[in-house]
Amino acid sequence: MSIILASTNPEPSVSTTPGPVELPSTDEISTWWSGVEDRAGGLLAAAIIAFVVWLIGHYLIKAFTTSMERGAPMSDPKTLAALKKARIRVPQADETEARLEAERRRQRAHTVKRVLDSALAVLIVVLLLMTVLSVLGVPVGPMVASAGILGVALGFGAQSLVKDVLAGVFMLIEDQYGVGDVVDLGEAAGSVEEVGLRCTRLRALDGTVWYIPNGEITRVGNMTRLWSRVMIEVRFAYDTDVEAAKEAMIDAVAAASAESEAVAANLLGEAEVAGIESLEYNAVMLRLMCQVNPAMQWDVQREVRREMRRIFAERGIRLAVPGDAMVVDSHAKDTSELTPPDSPRKRGAEQPTDEDGKPLPPDSGDLDGDGESD
Repeated sequence: MSIILASTNPEPSVSTTPGPVELPSTDEISTWWSGVEDRAGGLLAAAIIAFVVWLIGHYLIKAFTTSMERGAPMSDPKTLAALKKARIRVPQADETEARLEAERRRQRAHTVKRVLDSALAVLIVVLLLMTVLSVLGVPVGPMVASAGILGVALGFGAQSLVKDVLAGVFMLIEDQYGVGDVVDLGEAAGSVEEVGLRCTRLRALDGTVWYIPNGEITRVGNMTRLWSRVMIEVRFAYDTDVEAAKEAMIDAVAAASAESEAVAANLLGEAEVAGIESLEYNAVMLRLMCQVNPAMQWDVQREVRREMRRIFAERGIRLAVPGDAMVVDSHAKDTSELTPPDSPRKRGAEQPTDEDGKPLPPDSGDLDGDGESD
């Protein structure tokens, strides 16, 4: 006989299996939208508050970026007092360096302003949306909790996104490059069109647009920070007068400056040719260098090279060419030159043929048939 024991106070079993997500019913949605006219004042107040917050944030961002763009001039009494207190000697003012640094601060402030404006707009939109849902009676608490759990879950899978954002923040703080700079990021090079917290957009010389995640950038080569440099290398013949060649290269810069107003406006210093940079097997190499405005080195180099070509031709300065050349005769050689001297063909003998015109073996010269040449 089997005995079955039953509990007088059975407890419900706890299931560890998550239940299905409950979506709001049609009645609940209609309840949220009922009486929207009565909540219009709250919705209008939320919109006004969001607009006021946007104005205040925009003003603060503008003030911050304006102060970043203006910097701390050396003539400011507070700056002079701080330097004196720190026992730092005030450096001599350089108009060119000051102008270039001011332009660089302007670019940096413009980049930071665009990023902060985008972040502020996203924040205000999210807050306004949550406020509107709360005014309509939609339960925001569970949504926020679900969003938090979802954020934690996505955090493990979005590590590259977090890496890109952190790299973008440090890039802006360190001022590695800004909009308008010409940079080399390893995988791509070009002009910076947009700098974001996640990626950087470049425009290559051939027009290709590159999107590089900030976390993937391991090195940055900025070609246009503060100033750029013209560098032209010319190889002359060994018998060229080096001093005359140096003078001609410097005169080419002066001629280009006199010919073009753009070249004259972009030059920041005197051209310099230090001396012989290398002795090659067939040439003497000289290098011309000169500082110019950012991103203008290529335009200036073209004009200087054009003037160099003209001046070299006028003064009879020869460029280097290979001293040894290989001459290849494209015409076929006479086959008689390749024939051995003792060949019957060389001696003018013709190969005998039979009645049908087929070639016969050459005459051995054995007249008596003893197997030896007579």
